[in-house]
Parts: sequence; structure tokens; C-alpha cells
Amino acid sequence: MVYGGKPSTGCKNCRKRKIKCDEQRPACTNCTNTDRICPGYAQLFDLVLRDQTESVTRKAQRRNKRDPRSVRATAAAEETPVTAVVAGRSEGQRPLGAFRTSSFPIASPTHSGYVLPLSLPRSFHDSPEQQAVNGFFVNYVSIRRHPYSRRGYLDCLLPLYQNARDDSLLSLATTAMALAIQGGSPSTAHYRKLSHSFFGRALVKTSRAIRDPIESVKDETLLSVLLLSFYERVLATSETKNISGVHDTGAVALVKHRGKENGKSEMSARLLLAVQTQVVDHCIQTASPFGKTSADLDSMRPDAFETAASRLTSLSARLSDLTAYAYPILKNRAQFPSQEQLMSILDYAGDVETQLSTWPDTVPDDWHWRPSHTFDSLPSQESKLYVYNRRVDIYHDIWVASIWNSYRGTMLMIQYLTLQSLGMLNPPPLSAFAYRIVTAINKVQELVDDICGSVPFNLGTKTFGGPSDRSEVRYPDDGIHKASSDYRKSAAGLGGWFIIDPLKIAARAISLREGQQDWILKQIERIQRIYTIKKPIECPTSEMPTPHCPGGRG
Repeated sequence: MVYGGKPSTGCKNCRKRKIKCDEQRPACTNCTNTDRICPGYAQLFDLVLRDQTESVTRKAQRRNKRDPRSVRATAAAEETPVTAVVAGRSEGQRPLGAFRTSSFPIASPTHSGYVLPLSLPRSFHDSPEQQAVNGFFVNYVSIRRHPYSRRGYLDCLLPLYQNARDDSLLSLATTAMALAIQGGSPSTAHYRKLSHSFFGRALVKTSRAIRDPIESVKDETLLSVLLLSFYERVLATSETKNISGVHDTGAVALVKHRGKENGKSEMSARLLLAVQTQVVDHCIQTASPFGKTSADLDSMRPDAFETAASRLTSLSARLSDLTAYAYPILKNRAQFPSQEQLMSILDYAGDVETQLSTWPDTVPDDWHWRPSHTFDSLPSQESKLYVYNRRVDIYHDIWVASIWNSYRGTMLMIQYLTLQSLGMLNPPPLSAFAYRIVTAINKVQELVDDICGSVPFNLGTKTFGGPSDRSEVRYPDDGIHKASSDYRKSAAGLGGWFIIDPLKIAARAISLREGQQDWILKQIERIQRIYTIKKPIECPTSEMPTPHCPGGRG
């Protein structure tokens, strides 16, 4: 989606009167002071996206006036055809002699497992975008994974990409994404600059597709919007940029527009889950309410596609509503929270935690982690660089580990809200709250230890080199079977991206063992070196008051 500014989320009265709405609930202050009935607020994801093509054009024209060379660069980018990498394309394809085909076992988009191996062609052409797309499919898309860990959309990409035109929206979005993520190595850092031109062309085609009655309901269009959102996240993490969330908003709007099309096929249902997962994550990060949108998306997904991953997504949606309710109260510098407000937050947090705590009992048996002793032979000082407290856990695959850490991050945020609310009670909590305080503190330590225990599985001993696998890097194994090629490739390419947000959440804890927070921050720095991430580490918050605990820590 083309973004030209944040849509207004104030009440209808304030928007009509063209005044700033403070969005207080249940009624805003402006309506209360003028004896008006406040109509409430629309869900963020129900707001219609505005066409910002003209806005983008004006910005480009202003930029071209400042630098005439950019006109020639833009024209050259428009004239450069996207290089085909998948055999069987109907148009815009390079001669077959430019390709050499190599078959890889690729997960078929079936719910039961890996049934149909697909042929993934590889190209040896000099084109940077072609090399990036090849690497993207080989190192990210083609890797086997647990069938019930699917809540993303990369396993939907190859079947749709094979049938897409070279100048299609899906092809352009895929190329932009491939260049951005493959540009995480110092030797390919120029890929990210090149990705901007493909991203811009994809935005133009997106704007057209969402207004076309046929194109707007296609899986290819929805998948392209998800890829553009992923692109935005990669650049926001690797550069000093913020995530606008406009693509997530657009994905939800498309899902609602598609209606019954969301349940017509397994691929459509999987894309629906991917939208829900991505938007829930964004809402939690920005403390935005998900509200009725969560129930709407749940109702669209067929029961046959209910998995452990989808259940976690549905349960995590409640955390976004909790943070949207609690943060304005806890961070209001002008007015200290009342006892009633704090107790309301505590009750809300306890309810969400109770529901989420049932999730681990529903996961498949082979999702549980096991200890590994692979790094026991490392010298003590070297081991401390990669392992915390001599704990190394191994999982079924990198995606299962990611889902577990998503759960841990969600639970940690609930504990932080609980401890912060308890710390603001006045007078301090009585002994009746002592058990809850001690339980929350101990739960934080347990969850952070679990996240730290998964770091070696995600990163191994890798300290540089970008997203590609390096033979000298060691990864943990079960002592019987060596780390598989699929696991090594997925850990090298995705491990750091999957673990960096849980580590940032863990770094906010204020009651950890001595030295643990420093170790966590060093792992974040290691990820930044591996993927050449320029964005500085966000310092852990120190706003959380420490509650007075009668009897001390248990």
C-alpha cells in the first residue's frame, strides 16, 4: 500500500469539527465538555486506505528537481525487466540457455506435510536481482519445516511465483524482498539500495490491483502486500526507520474484501493466518487495539486449519488490547493512575495470562525442546560468548523455536504490566499481593532463561558473514545426528531475525541474575554485526517500578 500519512483515529465528532481528539474512553474529552454523545472510535483496520499515488508522484517530482540524475535512474529502473528465475514463465523470460535447473525438495503447500517436491531452477546470470531471488528461494523458501508451525506465507510463494509474469506485482514484491534480505552481508550491501526501485514499482502496481475487482481478490495480491510488509520490517530493523504498519492495515482490508474467498483453498486460509499473525505482532509492538478484527479473522478461517501456531496468534491478540488499554494509563505523566485503574489492569492481565498459559498444553509432542551438549567441549571463555549459563536447547526446527519465543515474549509483557501496576499501587501492596509479586518475578526469570537457552540454536557460533551458511560455524545437535543442511540454512538466514525481538523484550527485565542483561545485549549486538543492522539497540526501559514485596524474592 502506498503510504502518505497516518489516518485519523479520532471520534467522528472531532473529525467533523476538525479538532484534535484525545481518544479517551469511553468518551473523548471534547464531546464530554460540550455535552455531545461521543460516537466512539473506528477500528484502525476498518479505516479505508487512501490513494496516495499522487502524493508519491509529487514527492518524486520535488526530488527530481533537486537532483536531475534521479530522473534518469528512475527511467532506467522502469525500463529494466525483472529477470525470470523460474522455468515455465510465459512472458518476459530470458532464453533457456541462461538457466541451469537443479531440483530441491521443497515443502508442498499441503496441510499434512511435505508431499510434493517442486523443482526450483537456479540461474547463474550476473544480474544482482536474479542472484538475490535465487538465494532467497534456496535459503528461505525451499527449507522443510514442521507442518503445524506454519503461520507465515513463504511456503505459499513458490507455487504462485512460478505462474506469475515477470513484470507482475508478485514478481516485483518478491524481488524487492529478496534484495533487502540478501543485502544483509557486507559484500551484498548494495542490494538494499537496488531494492528501493523494485519496491517503488511494486507500490504503483499494488495501488492499481486493490482497485481492480478481479485482482483485489487474488491470492497473489494478498501475498504481495504481505511481502511488502515484510520488506518494510526488514528495512525498519536494519536501518533507522519506523514501521508505518500501512501494509498490515491494507492486508486486513483486503482480507475483509475477499470475504468467502479466504476459505476456498488451503493457500487462502494460510494467507489469512499470515495476515492475522503479522497484524497481531504489529499491534502488540505499537500498543494498538486489535478488538473485533481478531474475532472477524478467526471466523473466516476454516476449523480444519486450526493449529498450535494459529491458536497462539488468536490468544496473543488479547495482549494487544491489554497494552492498548494499559499503556495510556501507566504512561500518563499528567495524572497518576487511580487504584481502580490499576486493579482493572491487574485483573485484565491476569485474565489474559490465564488464557495464554493453556497454550503449551496444546502443542504437538515433537515441539518440546531438548538439551544439547554440543558446546560443552568449547573453552569456558569462548562458550560464554555463545551460551548463557551452559544451557543449550534444540528444537524441531527454527520456526518451532520462533513460535515458542513469540509465546515467551507475550508472557513477559504480561508480567511487566503486572509488576508495573503492582509497583504503582499506593499504599504499597499488602501481603495479599506478595504471592503474585513473587510469582511474576520468578516467571520473568524462567521465561528469559528459556529465550537465552534458544540463542545457540538460532545463531550457533556465527558472528559475521550475513545470511549465508558458513562451514566453520557450529550449530547444536542431539549428539547422534549432525545439524541438517536445512536447519543450518534456516538458522543462518532467519535465526537472527527470529530471535532479536524476543531478546529485546527479555532485555527489559529488571530482576535478572547479575550479568544476564549484559549477555543479552551482546547477543543483540552480534545479530546486528551478522546482518549489518545499522539501527542502534533500543535501551531497556527503566520505567517499571519495583513493587515492594513482603518477605523478599522467593
